[in-house]
Amino acid sequence: MKPIIGISSVWSAETWSSDENKVGCIYIGKQYVDAILYSGGTPFILPMINERESLIPLIEDIMMVIDGLLLSGGGSLEGILSQTTRPTLTEQQPKRYEFEKELLLHARMKGMPILGICRGCQMIAEVFGGKMDYSHFLQGHRQKESGDHPTHNVRITDNTKAKLLLQADNMLVNSFHVQSIEAVPEGFIASGISDDGVIEIIESTLDPFVVGVQFHPEEMLLSSKQAKRIIDLFVESARDFKKTRS
Repeated sequence: MKPIIGISSVWSAETWSSDENKVGCIYIGKQYVDAILYSGGTPFILPMINERESLIPLIEDIMMVIDGLLLSGGGSLEGILSQTTRPTLTEQQPKRYEFEKELLLHARMKGMPILGICRGCQMIAEVFGGKMDYSHFLQGHRQKESGDHPTHNVRITDNTKAKLLLQADNMLVNSFHVQSIEAVPEGFIASGISDDGVIEIIESTLDPFVVGVQFHPEEMLLSSKQAKRIIDLFVESARDFKKTRS
């Protein structure tokens, strides 16, 4: 059977200030689903739960079902860019943060493959002990072009999983973020850095597959073989993990 990939979702009541009724909807970009399907996995959208008393039991049940965890990006920047202070990941989307934090901790404890994209990459960095730079909004990394169009270069670090995977010294990527990672967690390395010094890929040196990418490979599958390789290897790792459970 194909590996089941859990994809974290977004709650509109946290991301859109216009969602006044606070009921909203749970959603995820279709490209995440398509990327997993295209690479041979079965996508399984994880509904964001905001009831603390039912959170841990639900996540324990989720861990029994999925073979890999994909932490999605996204979440509106509406209102954030106009603020004088720089809100943290927790402050931006507190309910989502708590949900994804527990997903990360439980998945890693089980040795499950984890891929974080954009905000998901930042979650991996912060939850596992790294540090985000909240001192200012990053300039030059929020492109106007569509996601299938790469706009800047990333230099791949030697002797890393990223280098082994991509088989290249450089990768052209898209960019839609205004925050960046200042320091990676202990047991992680920065395996991809943009020409202006921004950490774009992080990977665990202790786990079989815990990787974060600051860009959006799911939007470049048809325009970049390297982007597809990232998703392919993640799904392949989930397939290997699934075999250990049977």
